[in-house]
Amino acid sequence: MPQVPEERTTSDTRLMVRVALMYYRLHLTQEQIGERLGISRFKVGRLLDRAVRESIVQIDIVHPSARLIDLEDALVERFGLKAAVVVDVPVAATDQAAQELTREAVAAGAMRYLAEIRPTGSIGVSWGRTMLELARQLEPGWTTATEIVQLNGATSRSSLPTRANEIAERFGTTTGASIRLLAAPAIVGSADLRQALEDDPAVGETLDAARATCTAVFGLGILTRESVLVGSGYLTESDLAELHRAGAVGDVVGRFLRPDGRIASDELDDRTVGLPLAELGGKQVSMGLAAGTGRGPIALASLRARCVNVLVADESTAEWVLAHG
Repeated sequence: MPQVPEERTTSDTRLMVRVALMYYRLHLTQEQIGERLGISRFKVGRLLDRAVRESIVQIDIVHPSARLIDLEDALVERFGLKAAVVVDVPVAATDQAAQELTREAVAAGAMRYLAEIRPTGSIGVSWGRTMLELARQLEPGWTTATEIVQLNGATSRSSLPTRANEIAERFGTTTGASIRLLAAPAIVGSADLRQALEDDPAVGETLDAARATCTAVFGLGILTRESVLVGSGYLTESDLAELHRAGAVGDVVGRFLRPDGRIASDELDDRTVGLPLAELGGKQVSMGLAAGTGRGPIALASLRARCVNVLVADESTAEWVLAHG
């Protein structure tokens, strides 16, 4: 192969650098550059492309949201999601304040996405702290949904209310939609009792309505003593220990998952009242909200279970999922 003379290579490089300076520093158009240098506009374009390929020109987007958008795109590509929303969280002085700020930021991200897509038909909702924050942030007219349906049981077994009714009612009042509540506990004493409840029209018809929803919105919970399922009296200390031994990392609508996305305890799952996870992933929008420290494992497990097709998470959780998924 004939050698390219060094003088010619240097000349081409100088021309490329000159074109790049005129375009990026002087902000001349490709046509203006061509006229000044006596070359075609198409050659100017080729020289600019080459300058980027050879890193003579390095383009860096420095806006803070660029990092979040990169994470969103990576999540969508890695896990085949319909969408991802990653939010930045302000620094807080205490752990409790940080958790509250994270829930607020994730709820705000979920609200923005829902307002953009304006889901129609019926919407299924779960309960929990992040869902309560989302309900508080909903603005009237954010969607034209006709019915709000509770996805899983929520009747509290302790003095601590689940506030599931408040969440569903807030979703309904901001949309003008009717509300269908699931009048049952989240977890009952036996599989037979769960089946008997679901055979009752008051519960069975609501579950049928939950199956028919086009959109589902729910929080991703972690397995700690602070879990709302513990506070509401559904899980005891021995239940927590057994779930930890089974490898559970958290729950989705009350159903506990291992890191690989499989159900951690079939026995407990058989006593859980609500929509099965297999029916979540097939919806047009199945939005999981992961807010706060320790949510990475359950977020990743929900993605592996394919029960989430839109993930809303804080930046740290998104980074954890990508690093371990």
